[in-house]
Parts: sequence; structure tokens; C-alpha cells
Amino acid sequence: MNPARKVELHKIESTRQELVAGLDHSEWDVVILGAGVAGAAAAILASRSGFRTLLVDAKAFPREKVCGGCLNRRAQSSLKRLGVLENLHKAGAVPITELHLQIGKTCVVWKIPALLSVRRSTLDGELVRSAIDSGAVFFDKLSGFVVPRDDQFSLKENFRQVVLQNMEDPKNEKMHILSHCILIADGLSRSSLRLENGWDSQIQLDSRIGVQRMVEASQFSMPRGRKAIQREELHMIVSSDGYVGLSHTDGDLVDVAGAIDPKSIAKRGGIAAVISEILGDEDERGSVYEKSNNGSEKPSNQWLATPTLTRTSTRVANDRVFLLGDSIGYVEPFTGEGMSWALASAEAVMPIVSRTIGYTWSESNSKDWTSWVDCQRRRKQKTCWWISRQLRRISIAAWTLRLCNSIYPIRAALIKKVTS
Repeated sequence: MNPARKVELHKIESTRQELVAGLDHSEWDVVILGAGVAGAAAAILASRSGFRTLLVDAKAFPREKVCGGCLNRRAQSSLKRLGVLENLHKAGAVPITELHLQIGKTCVVWKIPALLSVRRSTLDGELVRSAIDSGAVFFDKLSGFVVPRDDQFSLKENFRQVVLQNMEDPKNEKMHILSHCILIADGLSRSSLRLENGWDSQIQLDSRIGVQRMVEASQFSMPRGRKAIQREELHMIVSSDGYVGLSHTDGDLVDVAGAIDPKSIAKRGGIAAVISEILGDEDERGSVYEKSNNGSEKPSNQWLATPTLTRTSTRVANDRVFLLGDSIGYVEPFTGEGMSWALASAEAVMPIVSRTIGYTWSESNSKDWTSWVDCQRRRKQKTCWWISRQLRRISIAAWTLRLCNSIYPIRAALIKKVTS
């Protein structure tokens, strides 16, 4: 590397280190822990409301994250209101207008209202960029956790304390900041609440895990006997081990994502072997494989995975702290429900955030957020739960699929439920 370039990079890193160190003992209106879909969307809305907003994420951006990557119509509408949807189209997000669904040996092809296939690195990157443009302060590689009220160095009633830690700091030094309102959007694990009591998560016993792999489209190949995937198609293949979705996405990649049974991974010897079984790859070559430079085929074993998916938080708000998106709870997804849920929660929490900042805490804020979440769980996530239950009984699910395919009103209603 050229010496001048080294100096330039050192200056940039020094500036970041100085800025991070300057956070110590600062005060904020809103601190958001987790810069995924829910967190970044909340940062946009909080900043546009005039609140001094800090958004942090422990991972280095841009980063990929396990996600089916299909935005349904509700999610697209939310992103349009945020002013981000057009940027996703410009970034190469792929419209999906045809669903190829296979359950057991039953296969159907349905025209569907356009979903939008996009990588999480692209989606989250555009949301974070918009948050910064709206006035939020953003730092990646910065983890945070909420300090219990009894342990706070400051007893300011209208604030809660957050401890931040620079993931790149070899000295492991911590910074203490105060915020009127804390939004937890760090996903299923909710590591930012590890010191707080009363935020237990109830995990469904037969919950599956999410898995994902991106493959360059030019190097992607399906197992023998399966047709090539066209750009406008979403292929969903369901078996007793779980299900896999495949679609083209931005960056000229093919997104392979699914929800699979952890027991099947142990039984079959790895994620690739389970995916191979679901796709019916009789040669067991790793199912989704790439072509090497000499034209031979090699298995794709570099899979990302999540913790168990279906879970529910016993509490969603307390003492200036609110959960958003996956942190609230999650139901095994099928076509983008997780991202629409995350965006909806970011929009819905803002009126309660406004009532929290600068005012004495009222339990009505917790009750209002709990009521909204409970309503959404009943109305929106119930469909995902029902679908996930049906897909565990392959013979019944295949019969239901044939019925839906033969009776147009039922088929139309199911498509609307799944894609809206």
C-alpha cells in the first residue's frame, strides 16, 4: 500500500476513535441498540421528529444477515414512506412476480403481487444512510447494554444509562451515556438486556433456525432435475426437515434461505446436507453448489445461521426501554413477514417515544406499547404461526395446497395473506 494511503487511513481511524471516545457521559433523547431494519427505521423517524438520536450496532457495516430478503407489500409501503424504496430499486433490488411452491410432490405456480428481493446488507445500508441524512449519529462496531436502574452512576429520573463498548478497542474501555428513551432492536438474542431482569424469552420447543447462503448468479447451479430460477421467480420447497426459498437478488446473486429443524442438521451431518435433502438432490452434492473455475462442481458450505426463530418476549416495555422488531418476538417467516413487522413496530412506537422524552415516566407508556404488540401478535403474526404449523405436516399441507390451487377464491385469499 502507498505510504500516503496508510497515513490517510490512520487519520480516518483516529477520527473515529476520537468520536467514539467523545460519547462518554453524553446525553441523548433516543439511543437505539441495533441498526437492522427496525432500529435504522426508528432512527430515521426519531431524527425527523427532532430528537437527538444515537444509533449503534456491534457488527461492522455493511454486513449480511440471515434473512429471506423478500419485502412484501406492507414492507414496501413503509419503506416508501421512509423515502428508501426508490433507492432500493436503484441498487438493483429484484421484483418477484411468480411463486413456485412445492410441498412434498405437489407443485404449483402462482402469479403474485410483486415482492421485492433485496440483500440485508443493501436494505440496512440504505436505511442507515437515510438515518444519517436525517440527523442521526451512527456508529458500527459499537456494542451497548442497558444498565439496571439501581446500578446507575447518575440517578437522573428522566434518563436511563447505557454502557457502550468499542469492539475495536484493545483496552476494552467502556463509555457511559444517558438517554431519555432506549429502543432495543438487536434481534433475537437481545444481548443489550443481559443485565436487566424480567425480559425473559419463551422459545417454542420445535422452533427451527434460519439459514442463508448467497451465491453468484453466474456460478449458481441447481441440483439435477430442477429448472433454472428466473429473475422474477421465488422458488419455495417444503419438506419435513423445513423449507428453502431461492430467488435472484441485487448484486447479481442468488439468495438461498430457509428455516430448518436443528435436529435434522445433527442427523444429516450439517446445514448443506439438510438443504440437499429438501431440494431432492439425490447425488447429495451439497444441494446448492457453485461451479469452480475448471467447470467442476463444489458444495456451498458457507452458511449463516440464526438462533431458534419462534420466540416471544415476556415483556416489551419498561422504564424508558422499548423492544422493537425481532427483539419483541418472532414467528417463523415465510415471505417477508419479519421485515414488515420490524418496520411497523418502528413507526408505531414513535408517538410513545415522544411522550417519554423529557417527561416523568408513566406506566401508561408500557401499557400502550404492550397493547399494540399484543394486537399485532393476534392479527399479523397469527397467519405466520398457522402457516408454520401446517408446513410441519407435509401430507396435510400438500392436500391444502392442492385445494387452494383448484379453488380460486381460496387461492386468492391465501396469496393476499402471504404477500400483503
